[in-house]
Amino acid sequence: MDISDIGWNEVWKEQMRLYNEVDGSSEKVDIWETRESARRYWEMSRNKGAARVEHSLSELDLKPDSRVLDIGSGPGALAIPISKRVCEVVAVEPSDGMMSVLQENIDEMNIDNIQCIHKGWEDIDVEDIGDNYDVVIASYSLTVPDIRQAFEKIQAVSSGSVYIYWFAGETSWDEQYRAIWPALHNEEYHSSPKCNIMYNVLYDMGIYPNMDVFPIERSMFFSSLEEAVKHYIPHYRAYTSEKLEILREYLGTVLPQNEDGSILHLGETMRVRMWWDNRNKDPNNK
Repeated sequence: MDISDIGWNEVWKEQMRLYNEVDGSSEKVDIWETRESARRYWEMSRNKGAARVEHSLSELDLKPDSRVLDIGSGPGALAIPISKRVCEVVAVEPSDGMMSVLQENIDEMNIDNIQCIHKGWEDIDVEDIGDNYDVVIASYSLTVPDIRQAFEKIQAVSSGSVYIYWFAGETSWDEQYRAIWPALHNEEYHSSPKCNIMYNVLYDMGIYPNMDVFPIERSMFFSSLEEAVKHYIPHYRAYTSEKLEILREYLGTVLPQNEDGSILHLGETMRVRMWWDNRNKDPNNK
């Protein structure tokens, strides 16, 4: 078999279809749709994740006159500190909960150089956001049906550095989903496509990114098991009373509870940072 015959974007599309398809529906689920879950993510990024955020900022080529595009900005974990170092940030975010918290944070902090666009990257028209972005960031946000199209849009608007953060290998939550998915949905769990597919799509586009692989410890704090169950309902697609009971029993078994009933859910996952520079971009490579 000639590896050049493999359509890596088609591999991505199929893996993403299987990942999203549950109980006969392939509709993408917004796991951060509630303000409560988005606010929890924001607090985590400021506390347990603060060192990681600061390290990520140190890796970016930011200058006072930079224009930055943050794809999948969430509640502003990167966009807000970046806004203090550059002249303009455009934050693209599809989730209702995340966008609500981002706008609250912007108002509370009196930030005037972040423009919010409440859409998914796959729904963005590049003419609406302009081009010549000095820095483009997509931090664990490219859960899109067509990754090549997503990269082509990035190339169309980028005039400088691009930074993509994604997952390398099995994640800590993949293992947990795989264990309970048959009981919840009577079918096998399919994880999202990982960085190997991303890299090969970029390679086929004539983009040869630099790569760093590193571990991250993911932590989520809950005051009680019921709070954890409520948070994880959309993650596990447990929308019926029967599935909710299965999820509650499973989480009660796998999540370590402290004496006061609180839970600190930890898990280490390998991540990857891919980056490249478009300042000398081939005009035919978009």
